[in-house]
Amino acid sequence: MFYALCIFIVVVLGFSAAKEVPLSPITICKRNSVNYSDCLRAAIQETWPQFVKGLPEFDFPPLDPLIYKFGNAVFDRSAIHGVACVSNFIGEGMSKTRILNARSHFADKIFRLEINVQVPKLTGSGELKAEGTLAGFRISGKGFYNITAEDLQGPWIIKGHVVNDTWIVEDFYALPSLKKMKIYFDIFDGNKEFNDFAVNFVNEYWPSLYRVILPTAVEVWNPWLCDLVNRFFSKVSFTKIFPQ
Repeated sequence: MFYALCIFIVVVLGFSAAKEVPLSPITICKRNSVNYSDCLRAAIQETWPQFVKGLPEFDFPPLDPLIYKFGNAVFDRSAIHGVACVSNFIGEGMSKTRILNARSHFADKIFRLEINVQVPKLTGSGELKAEGTLAGFRISGKGFYNITAEDLQGPWIIKGHVVNDTWIVEDFYALPSLKKMKIYFDIFDGNKEFNDFAVNFVNEYWPSLYRVILPTAVEVWNPWLCDLVNRFFSKVSFTKIFPQ
C-alpha cells in the first residue's frame, strides 16, 4: 500500500514533457542532454505538489490521502504461510516525498527507468483478513489495522517495450526499505490476549518478517502498478514524453 506512490513517479516523468497536460510550466528533460538524470530528478520534485492534489482529467487520484481499495497476497516462505487480504486502506504522508535520484536506459526498443524515492513517514489504516500460520501459530480472523512506517526508501524499477511510439510498461518493481515500523491490528474477535500477543510478535520481529514478505508483495504490486501507469502512457507518444 505504501508503494502505490510509484504510480505517481512514472506518470510525472511523462507529464514533464507532455504539452497537452494542464500543468504549470515545468522543466522539460531531453534524453541526450549531459545532465539528464539531474534534470529528471528536479522535474519530478518540481511537479510533486500538483500530483498530490490529483489529476481528474487523466483519472489520476489524489496521493494524500492515498486510497488503496483491495489487495490479496499468498505467502509461503519461511515463518509465514497463508493468505492476507487488505482492503479500504487510507494513508497519509506522501506530500513529503523526496526524489533522491533518477536515471534511464533505452536499447533494443526497451526503455527502463530507475528512481530512488524517500518518504519520511507514512501512516494509514484499513481492513485486514488473514488465514494461515505465523511462526507456527495459527492465524484466522478479520478486522482492522493501523500502521506507521518511517523513512521508506529504495529503488523503483520500471521497464517495458516501445511499440509504435508508445511505451508499454510491462514490469514495475518497488523495492523499498523501512527504518521503523509499528502496527496494530484487531482481527481475533473475542480473543484479546492472543491478538495482543500477535501484535507484539509482529512489532518485535518486523524486520525479519518484512524481508520474507517483500518478494511476494513486489509480485502482487507489479501488475496493479503497470495497469495504472499504462492508462496514461497509452494516450501520449513516447518521443513527446521522453524527447531526445
